Amino acid sequence: MAIKEKLGKILIVAGSADAMMNYQMQLSGYTTETALNAEAATDLLDDLEPDVIIIDEKLPGVSGIELTQWIRTDQAAPHYYSILLVAHGKNRDLPDMMRQSGADCACHYEHTRNDLASRVDLLLKLKKVHDKANLLVIKLSHTKETIRDLEDQDSITRLYNLSYITTRLDKEFRHAERFQVPLSFMIVSIESFQNLTHSKGPSYAIKLLQQLGNDLIHLTRADDIVGRSWGGDFYIILPETKNEGAENLKIRITSHIQEQTYGLDGDKIKLEFNFGVSTYTGEVMPEMNVRDVLFKAEEALKANILLKASHKMIKIAN
Repeated sequence: MAIKEKLGKILIVAGSADAMMNYQMQLSGYTTETALNAEAATDLLDDLEPDVIIIDEKLPGVSGIELTQWIRTDQAAPHYYSILLVAHGKNRDLPDMMRQSGADCACHYEHTRNDLASRVDLLLKLKKVHDKANLLVIKLSHTKETIRDLEDQDSITRLYNLSYITTRLDKEFRHAERFQVPLSFMIVSIESFQNLTHSKGPSYAIKLLQQLGNDLIHLTRADDIVGRSWGGDFYIILPETKNEGAENLKIRITSHIQEQTYGLDGDKIKLEFNFGVSTYTGEVMPEMNVRDVLFKAEEALKANILLKASHKMIKIAN
């Protein structure tokens, strides 16, 4: 003979043995646990994870209203509990009890002798609706977070995009100004990237950018912000970093990429890079703003490119 499946899990918090027997007798089709005081009830919450909680208004030590309030306000509670508050007294104002306690339903004790199971069934349906709604809210929240993340990402490398980097740099600059801490900004530019794209094709360039972006993430600290500007240029924001720290990172990046090859399998090449670094020292400088940080890094990048070009010209001449 097949065992009939229980309809749901019910926690009964009764103020008397008579009330408990009444509740249990009418809820034989459910999985039930019982408690005669608030302390025992709270101990059972996590173990049972009930669908519905029946709470007598009158309990030893604490009222049913207070116990319901605690359950409703407990931020650690991982589940939504449908709560039925039972009034012991014909003149009790049931709507007021619900407002005070946060219970989903309230009834007089006399009513539990006739239709307790039907009330519990309605509360089970309420819990299912609440759980579905909560799940939809969580999914919507995750969807919004995903959309926000995608809005801030470069579509090729999945690093931060230029819009996010400029906004974040402004925020970090204001933080550095306020707390008088250093801030460094670095541009890492792939040399002759446009020519490489024309000769190797877009698929090759995309793979190369992705590989380099991944390397930059692993070479920087967790607090550093790495993004891609456009073409073969990458931007790195270095919070609370002096010029020496930025130069050390430049050496680390250079040392690493000199040992690497980039591109598609069977056709990987070594890359050369140019760097532009600027640092805000954290000193109060009313004439300096975030645009100056960007401008100085760009000027340093141009100077680096010109210096390399002049060295190449000298080699050719010799």
